[in-house]
Amino acid sequence: MNNDKLHKKIQANLLAFNRAVSGGYESSRQMADDLLFAKVTGEQWKGSDSKQWANKPKPENNKIAKHVNRLLGQFERLELNAKISSASIEATDDDAELMQSRWRNDFNMSDGVEAQQAAADEAFTCGFGAFKISAVYEDDENPSDDLQNLSIDPIQSACTSVVFSAGAIRKDKQDATRAWHLIRVDRYDIEDQYDTNISPFPQKVGLFDWQETANNDIYIAHSYEVIDKVVKEYRFEDGFTITVDGRKRTDSLGEPVTKEELDDLLEFSEAEVVKRKVKYVEYSLMSGDQYLIKPMKTSFKTIPIIPQYGYHNVINGIEYICGEVARMRDPQRFENMGMGALMELLAESQTATPEYTPEQIARHGPAHSRKNIDKPSYLMSDPITDAQGNIIQTGPITVHQPAQVGSGLMAALSYTQQAQAEAGGAGQSTVPSSVSGEAVRQVNERQDDAFQPLMQNAMQATKALCKVWIPAAQALYFSNQRSIRVEAPDGAISQVETLQNEERNGIIGPFKNSAPGKYDVTIKAGESHKSKKEADRADAVEILKYTDSNTPEGKMALSLAIQSTTGEGTASIRKMSRWNDIKMMMTQGMDPNLKTDEERQYAEQVAQQMQQ
Repeated sequence: MNNDKLHKKIQANLLAFNRAVSGGYESSRQMADDLLFAKVTGEQWKGSDSKQWANKPKPENNKIAKHVNRLLGQFERLELNAKISSASIEATDDDAELMQSRWRNDFNMSDGVEAQQAAADEAFTCGFGAFKISAVYEDDENPSDDLQNLSIDPIQSACTSVVFSAGAIRKDKQDATRAWHLIRVDRYDIEDQYDTNISPFPQKVGLFDWQETANNDIYIAHSYEVIDKVVKEYRFEDGFTITVDGRKRTDSLGEPVTKEELDDLLEFSEAEVVKRKVKYVEYSLMSGDQYLIKPMKTSFKTIPIIPQYGYHNVINGIEYICGEVARMRDPQRFENMGMGALMELLAESQTATPEYTPEQIARHGPAHSRKNIDKPSYLMSDPITDAQGNIIQTGPITVHQPAQVGSGLMAALSYTQQAQAEAGGAGQSTVPSSVSGEAVRQVNERQDDAFQPLMQNAMQATKALCKVWIPAAQALYFSNQRSIRVEAPDGAISQVETLQNEERNGIIGPFKNSAPGKYDVTIKAGESHKSKKEADRADAVEILKYTDSNTPEGKMALSLAIQSTTGEGTASIRKMSRWNDIKMMMTQGMDPNLKTDEERQYAEQVAQQMQQ
């Protein structure tokens, strides 16, 4: 790409960013303020409240942070994660299980849990969180495009660092044509790394402070753009295909084909020519005036940044987003003000103060001044007399009572506490009763579904994350032969060789462990292997209460309990128990639900023994 084309592409990128930011600036600013309101000490008194309460106590009894933390605890106990299933003829159940095992590995081996928790925290607080998927080299010291892994990464302060193209209003933002993830970096480190002088991204956009915030700190942007292209596909009668994408030609197996080879095939064989659209995401790293990493094709078909919302509505084509802070901001402010008023009262004297004229205490001043020290039984004062000596006033001329809590303040505090209790709720959203896990069962006992939208949006975000991962995983893991690491539901780790030769429909080819076709994603609680194993173990122990361990049912329940244990020391007995399960189920004519190559080999041995 020549310099003119690069310059035009940079300008188009910046223009698209300006349009995207201008449409959502106020919303982003409000969400950023909400995030600060809940997380940073002193932010609850910013603005007009600070001026009104100048030189007065400004306490912060931050109930919002405690409320959000409670929601996060309930969310994390659910352990929501994705379940992959086949959704086309080409996709087999074995392929779906292989994809599931690799997804579990990528999620657990990268920052998947941290990313999910960070997105939920910000979504619950201000209404918008996000995470993203990145392709990373398997070996950084020996990078190879054929050996890349997918990593789930957290995004911090998504409301001010993530921008989607104007007009994208779907919750999963898969209708976005562009997206930007801004990161704060040290200017001089980046200039040394890329050997160039840079300006901050963007140079100027509205009033948003994405400019230089410290002596050396500036912002640069990870930029993503969805590219739609038309490719030509030659389909020959024997099922062989050649795809032409610009100057690039590849066959059904992904091998390169020259123009001369294609021309030779067309000369001797007829082929159906089909034009079809292909979509992929182009990635670049930008400063405010240049590409630090030029646009490059990725394995993603849609934007790999996935948002998670708190409360999300689209009205007249405009998004309205908020979190728990928006619902509880005013009650929180009122309680702070009420506490400030009480603190101001407490700062004053809590005892009544008598007032005398000078002539009344002229002889008794020292005693009055030391009353709180000496604590005398009584104090004396002289009466006030007129010119003739007649007594006019005895005792103090008035008594100053300590400040009292007014009925208005008491009513305001009572209302504030009630409003906060109502906003905080008593429970959280329910989930399907079929899901195992003690935490989930406790959730379903709650009757308050006030937080159902929060949990529902969290589930949709995790589903969107996995749906973005699937086509990228097919491109990276199953386009060439390689060994990939997979994780079973019980946490066991193994290696799988992809694209192994196997006979299908009378044809021998690299069909085994190839994961072709389409897949569907559902969200389940307790997908984490630890919570699932704990739930399985509890269920197995419960079954053993009602059956003898010598019966087939009891033996299987005992086997399930053994296989649900953790720890390196019990690995051998877990494997032996699993093999006993396979043998027992095959003897009963049941499907043993084989999951690994090792289990399949053992099942073949058992089948041979049964035949003999």
